Amino acid sequence: MTQEKLNNSLLKNLIASLALVMALAGFTQAAHATYAIPSSRAITWKGNSGVKGDIPARSTIYTTLKPSGGDDAAAIKSAIANCPAGQVVQLSAGTFNVGSTIVVKSNVTLRGNGMGSTIIKGRSGMSGKSVVGIGSRPSVGSAIALTGGLTKGSTTITTATAHGWTPGTIIVIDQLNNVNDDPPVTNVGNNGNCSWCGRLSGTRSLGQTAKVVAVPSPTTATLEIPLYWSYDKSLSPQGVKLSGVTTQAGIENLTIDNSLSGSSAQKSSGTLSLLGTSNCWVQNTEVIGAYEAIMLLNWGAYRNTIRANKLHEGFPTTAGDGTTSYATSRAYGINSQMYSSANLIENNQIYHLSTGLITAGPFSGNVFAYNYITSLYLNVLNFNPYAISFHGSHAFMNLIEGNYIDSRVASDWVWGTKSHNTFFRNKIALAPNRTGGAWDVDLQANSRYYNIIGNVLGRSTESLYTLEALSAKTSAIFRLGYNSDGDGSATGNDINVGNSVVRHGNWDTYSNGVTWNRSDDQTLPLSLYLSGKPTWWGGLQWPCIGPDVSPRYPTAPGAGKGTPWTNGSVKVVSSPSLTSVK
Repeated sequence: MTQEKLNNSLLKNLIASLALVMALAGFTQAAHATYAIPSSRAITWKGNSGVKGDIPARSTIYTTLKPSGGDDAAAIKSAIANCPAGQVVQLSAGTFNVGSTIVVKSNVTLRGNGMGSTIIKGRSGMSGKSVVGIGSRPSVGSAIALTGGLTKGSTTITTATAHGWTPGTIIVIDQLNNVNDDPPVTNVGNNGNCSWCGRLSGTRSLGQTAKVVAVPSPTTATLEIPLYWSYDKSLSPQGVKLSGVTTQAGIENLTIDNSLSGSSAQKSSGTLSLLGTSNCWVQNTEVIGAYEAIMLLNWGAYRNTIRANKLHEGFPTTAGDGTTSYATSRAYGINSQMYSSANLIENNQIYHLSTGLITAGPFSGNVFAYNYITSLYLNVLNFNPYAISFHGSHAFMNLIEGNYIDSRVASDWVWGTKSHNTFFRNKIALAPNRTGGAWDVDLQANSRYYNIIGNVLGRSTESLYTLEALSAKTSAIFRLGYNSDGDGSATGNDINVGNSVVRHGNWDTYSNGVTWNRSDDQTLPLSLYLSGKPTWWGGLQWPCIGPDVSPRYPTAPGAGKGTPWTNGSVKVVSSPSLTSVK
C-alpha cells in the first residue's frame, strides 16, 4: 500500500471513529442548533419595534388640497387642525410652497400623490426649525423614584410614591451614570461633556422610553415592552412622565424639499422632525436637503416606523459627484437624540449625506434594518464617513440588521459610552477610493459587549483582520479600542472592547472566508426581529445577505435608483463550512 493510500485509509478510519463518538455523545452534524445571542447581551426585538400592529391604511379623506401658487402653509395647517381622528388630509399633485413649519397632529395622516408628484417646498427665509414635523417637544413631569421590578425583562415596576400615571402614559426610565460600572456609562468622551446626552445635563444617559398599559395600584405600573436593562437601585433609577405626546400621526407619499429653506435656523433640528411621538410613521416619503439632519427623532420617540423613504442631499445641494463637501453644517442623515426607543427604521434609501444614522443621546431597543446607505460625503474627501455612528451616550440594545452599507460603521468615543448593540446580516464595505478611516467596523474605546454576527464585511483593500493595541492606522476589517479617528497609538488602547465583543459567522474579504466564535452554533437565524419575509419585500429571496447565502449579497443599483432588495437573485444554501475559529 502506498503512503498516500495508507494516509487516506487512516483518515477515513479517524473520521468514522469521530462520527461514532459524536453519535454516542448525542451529537450529529445535521443536528446543529440555531445560534442565539446570549440573553444578557440582547433583548427581544420581535414584536417590540415600530407602530404596534403596523401602519394603519386609512381610507377616509377629510379634504383634498391643491397648490395655490402662493404660501400654502395656512391652508394645510387649517386642514390638519380640523381633520377628524383617523382621517386623511390629501394633497394633490403639484408643489405646495410653505413659509412656516407644517406639524401633523395626533390621529391624522398627511398624504400626497407620491414622491416627486406632491412636493412640500420650504420657502427661502421660512420660519420654524423644520419644513414638516410630527409632534412638538412634550413637557417633562417630576421624577419619581423607582424601587422595584427593575430587572431586565420585567414588565411591572414599583414607585416609591403614587405616580399618577394612567394606561397610555409614555414615561422615561433612567438612572445615574457610573463610569466604573461594567459596562461603564458616562457622558464624558474625548470631546468633553455631552450635556444633551440625557436628563440633568447628561448625567442620566442610560435609559429607555416606555408605555404604561395598566396600573395595578397607585405605586405600580405595567409596561408594554419588558425592561431592556437591570436598573441599579444605587444609581437612583427614576420614572418621568412625558405629557403632550403625539400619537397615531403619519406622513405618506410625498416629497419634502428643503433646498431653498435650509439655513442656520435649522441648527439642532431636522428637515423633517418627530418630537415626542408614539406610534407615528413616515412612509414612502422623499426628503431633500439637510442643513443639520435630514430627519430628527427627539424628546421621547417611541414605537414609530420610518419605512420606504428616500433621504438625500446635504444643503446646499451641490457637488453631486462628491468632489466637494456637502453642507455648510453637518448634513446628517437620521439623527436621534433624547430617549428614542422601540422605533423601526427600515427599507430606506440614504445617500449624499455625511452619515446614515447618528445617535446623540439615550437610544435603546431600536431596529435599523434593510436600509441602503451609499455615496456619503464628508469634508475630508479621502476619509470614510460614519454610515452608522453610535455617537453620544448611551446607545444600547439596538439591532442593526440586513443593511447594505458603503462606508464605515462606528461606535465612537466622542461624547461618551455605548454598549450591547448588535450588527446582524449586514453587508458593510468601505467607501470606494477612500483610504482614510479605512476600518469597516470601528468600535472605539468604552464600546462594550457588541455582537457582530453573520455579516459580510470588507472591500478587499484591507490589510489586517483586526487592528488592536498597535501603533498604526492600518486599514482593517475590525478596529478595536482606539480613542478617536486620529488615534494611531497602542498606548491607552481599551482592550476590554475586544475582550467583550462577540464576532461570529462573519465572512470577510481579508480572510476570504467565515470566522466563527469557537464552538458556537453555526446555523444562523434568518432574522432577529422578523418572523418571515416582510410584506414589502417583493420577489427577492429573503434574507439576501449573509455567509450562508449564495451569492453573499445582491447587486446594488446605485444612489437614488432604488434598493438592492429589488435587484438580482440569491438563494439560501446550507450553513457555510468552518474556515477558521477565533
